[in-house]
This record gives sequence, structure tokens and C-alpha cells, in this order.
Amino acid sequence: MKRGDVVLLVAQGDMGKPRPGVIVQADELGDTTNSILVCPMSSDVTEFHQVRPVVEPSATNGLRLRSQIMTDKINALRRDRIRQVLGSLDDEASERLNSALLVVLGLAR
Repeated sequence: MKRGDVVLLVAQGDMGKPRPGVIVQADELGDTTNSILVCPMSSDVTEFHQVRPVVEPSATNGLRLRSQIMTDKINALRRDRIRQVLGSLDDEASERLNSALLVVLGLAR
């Protein structure tokens, strides 16, 4: 798994149903950690685009529905909570994700 991969994940709590998500952890960490940072995705698209970038389904990303990356719900999941890699984000979606993460983490003004 690498940064930008769209995966099928099972989080705990309210986000507990299987859903797609995006790996946001730096590739440099490799497989050395027991957990991995992911942002879950939702097909319930809202107008909150600055921190929830929209991704259109494609053969490359493996999504079936138009979805939003919920950067405001970053999770550290055990690696066994990631079920499979569905695909990966294209360059444009990756840039929107990076911009949203900067806002959510308070690194952009």
C-alpha cells in the first residue's frame, strides 16, 4: 500500500461499515508501523469541498460512486482493517487531497 491508494477499509465506531478510503501516510514510513493513516470516503457528497474533495469514479481509482474524501476524519487504523486496494487517485485528485489536508491540519492560511 502506498500514499494515494484507494482502499476498502473497516473503521471502528460510526465509520464501522466497509467503505473506501485513501491512504495519506507518507510512503517513507513503509511497513514499519502497525497502523496506517487513512481518510475515509463517503458517497454522501456535501458542499464542504475545501476539506472534502470530490473524486469521480474511474477504472483507475476503483470507485463505483462519486465520493468525497473526508480529510476531517483522518484515522490511524491497524493494517488488518484495510481489506484490499481498489485503485489509486490520479494526479489532480491527489493535489486536491493535499490542499484539503493542509487546511484541516492548519498548515495553510
